[in-house]
Amino acid sequence: MPEVDLLRLVQDGELDAFEARCLERLESGDLQLVELVAPFEHLEAAAQAARVATLAQIVLENTDMQSDAAAAVTLARIALTADPRNAELRQLAVGAYRAAYAGTPGLDGLLAASGLTGARPARNALSAVDLCLTLKKGDALLSRAEDLVVEVIEVDAEHGLCMLRRAGRLTTIPAAELASRYERLEPDDFRVLRRLRPQRLGELVQTDPVALVTGVVRAHGGLLDADALKPELVPRHIVAKDWSRWWSKTRTLLKRCPHVIVEGRAPVLLRYCAEGQTLEDEIWAAFAAQTEPIRWLRTIEAYLREKRQRKETLDNGLLQRFRAHLARHVESVEQRRPAEALAAALVIERLDVAADPRVGRSDRSKTDATEDAAAGGPPTVPDEEGDRPAISMLVRASDPARLIAGLRDDALWELALDALASARPDDGPACAVHMMTRAPASMLDRIVAAGLAAGLRDSVQQHIDEALADPVHHPELIYWLWKRPRHSQELNMPPAEELFTEIVDALSALGRTVTTSVQATRGFRQRMKTALGLRDYAQVHACLQRVPPDRAVTLRRQLERLDGIGDNARSRLLKMLREAHPTLWETSVKRLEAWEDPEVLWTTLEGLRRKTEERDRLVNVTMRENAKRIGEAAAHGDLSENSEYRFALEERDLLRARLAQINSELAKARTLEPYQVPTNHVGVGSRVTLCNLTDGARRVMTFLGPFDVDVDRGVYNYLAPVAQKLMGTAVGRRVTLTIDGREVEFEVVTISNGLPAGNPP
Repeated sequence: MPEVDLLRLVQDGELDAFEARCLERLESGDLQLVELVAPFEHLEAAAQAARVATLAQIVLENTDMQSDAAAAVTLARIALTADPRNAELRQLAVGAYRAAYAGTPGLDGLLAASGLTGARPARNALSAVDLCLTLKKGDALLSRAEDLVVEVIEVDAEHGLCMLRRAGRLTTIPAAELASRYERLEPDDFRVLRRLRPQRLGELVQTDPVALVTGVVRAHGGLLDADALKPELVPRHIVAKDWSRWWSKTRTLLKRCPHVIVEGRAPVLLRYCAEGQTLEDEIWAAFAAQTEPIRWLRTIEAYLREKRQRKETLDNGLLQRFRAHLARHVESVEQRRPAEALAAALVIERLDVAADPRVGRSDRSKTDATEDAAAGGPPTVPDEEGDRPAISMLVRASDPARLIAGLRDDALWELALDALASARPDDGPACAVHMMTRAPASMLDRIVAAGLAAGLRDSVQQHIDEALADPVHHPELIYWLWKRPRHSQELNMPPAEELFTEIVDALSALGRTVTTSVQATRGFRQRMKTALGLRDYAQVHACLQRVPPDRAVTLRRQLERLDGIGDNARSRLLKMLREAHPTLWETSVKRLEAWEDPEVLWTTLEGLRRKTEERDRLVNVTMRENAKRIGEAAAHGDLSENSEYRFALEERDLLRARLAQINSELAKARTLEPYQVPTNHVGVGSRVTLCNLTDGARRVMTFLGPFDVDVDRGVYNYLAPVAQKLMGTAVGRRVTLTIDGREVEFEVVTISNGLPAGNPP
């Protein structure tokens, strides 16, 4: 029985059968020690070696250890570690080492000094022997008690001593203590290079960056945030300005390294894999971890792209695993979630085309497939519907347009349109045109071309007109129209400036005269923000140049009040409008009162102090706690499915926005001095006594900046509408104010300085 069969018995937990088969082959003289190494190592990793320690003893007692001394040492070490009180096993282990290292100077002295031939605990004795037998001058060791790397100067096996260079000084320790105090480091370990061979580290930066990064990751326990890699190398070994270029190149190379796995995006995580991981292993792990068809498709596309870049042949076994997994998913969800089943079936279609690009061709015959098989070519998938589930589903569907409309990604739509053309050559174009109002913008040129070729121009035009009549519910079609479609000359399309007006009118009406769902509102605003910004707003700029002056006046008011597209986009649009129609901004110069100046935010010293403390608390406490939560969430792994990580990032963005707002307010803040408070009329800093002319009640109001508002004490923001209406009025003047939702007429009775007593004169 070959070695792999013995290993399979162990892996399947059939230990009785494993023991019986080993004894049977031992008796027949057909058992080789090397065949037992992998099974015993598997048992050791699973903490089951004690179960077969007696078997190892029997095998070692009845075989010639000289025939394969290295395997004998491995079996004896595993068995003795599992059964440390077994004196016979200890003697067998000593014999195995003597057989494996015959002729090694001082071997008997080392075996005695380590305690293996005495009564020293077996695990400690074995560790000491294994370490000392493989050490040579120049090797590096890491202290288990402190972060210290030492260099081996000499190993005196006969006397059981080891001389080390530790922190520049020589020291000698017994071999028996060496393994308990130190662990071995590989020559390319970053800690070794940094402390003992810095010149070699500098060479690796240029000649072998993958080996360098591998060493750094191993030095950090096998897992390292890529952001923590930079301070290890910059500026000592890499100039700061060269870091981005070096890391970009190295990251690309790491993708082909089987021992370092690159995970995540923000942050990027580097994971060391000692046994090595092939591209196929990595891709399958990523594929199996996903649960959505679009993610499966992206994983497969990443694999195909990487194989093209490497100029390597696709692994047919992996493709078959992909296909079987997808086929099971299609079968499990087809009745309950048909759109999801179609998405998975379309991924199968993409997979089959990757295996044989001719799979989707309508002129491909069964003879082609037979000839391929006879020639030893790649396995192909026949074109019968049963072997192409996406085609089969679209053929059977009573409403294929509705089925495809349930897809949520452009890449799946493209595959669906390919499948639709194969599945329904007669009514496929009509089905596609029927989907115009639900299709992604990137698919509309293709759909329209198919519709026009099939003589369906009127149907295409009907959908365009429908979108123009209700743009908010057709953002993809409006986006496509704004980009100027490929076949626009064959259809009735609105001029660009007219479409621009339609878009701005729709955006302005949202939330005011037009009420729709939150999802539809958000989707339309986001899509139009992207559309207007295409080619750095080039088409918007051209439209604004052609807008007539009377329309420009209305457009300015609309843009100033536009919500949902972001301050930057709105500011950019207004700037371009101002450049196209500068007369709209021409006004006579007049002196602004304190309460009218938009560039100044008045405050007291106490209000300024409170706002500054709020900013400091935000920066030094709240944002640091958020950064800690981000790190803790990232440690959970798989960032794409990590809700805690996403929530922490969203909180970070909100905190940053809040900080930007506070900084903006503080930048405009000016401390109000007593002499700046007017006495002959209401202004910033005034305390005003008002008399209600209806019931004679009096009300005292103090008007200070937004940092000082305290409604309970009657302190109001001078920028509030009620305050602004009183600004500039004198004693005796009457004014109508809206208080608690009612309009009330008041008379100004007194005006005084309302600054707090602590404000300096």
